[in-house]
Amino acid sequence: MKAEIRKEDLDSQRLSWLCIEPMLLSVRGQSMDAKREVYLRLNEGQKALYLFYSYHNHTTSLAEFYWFSAYNIIDLRSWDGIRRGMRFFQLTVMIDVLDDIEALITDAKKSGETWHEVSPTDLEHDPQLLQQTELLYAAYQEASQQAITTMNEWVRQHPELF
Repeated sequence: MKAEIRKEDLDSQRLSWLCIEPMLLSVRGQSMDAKREVYLRLNEGQKALYLFYSYHNHTTSLAEFYWFSAYNIIDLRSWDGIRRGMRFFQLTVMIDVLDDIEALITDAKKSGETWHEVSPTDLEHDPQLLQQTELLYAAYQEASQQAITTMNEWVRQHPELF
């Protein structure tokens, strides 16, 4: 699957998003099977972008960042795929941040083999969790901007894949 990228988009700060936007929009509101089917038809670079943006686009607030991180780790089990995508682009800082996010969620919400329910309001009831999440959110925001810059450059160097 390939997106239609116009020549003028090659200089866009949104280039990597534009390369995967049609695929993600096509499965919005669809079943996990439909999402998986689209994902499996992508090349490795597209898979990395797909998982990154399916997560990143849901991190616009602290509560959303916390809840959606937990959702990807616990319910979707897509965290390893997001991390694998960052390895594809050699984004070690982002991988470290993702590892720290996973550790935070695991420490806060897992006892033995049992996961406890996660709610965006967890941050309102646990000042320590709030503080740790704020620090990780700031680190994530910085790392994600660097990741997007790197992914944009990678797309520019490999336009035939998109």
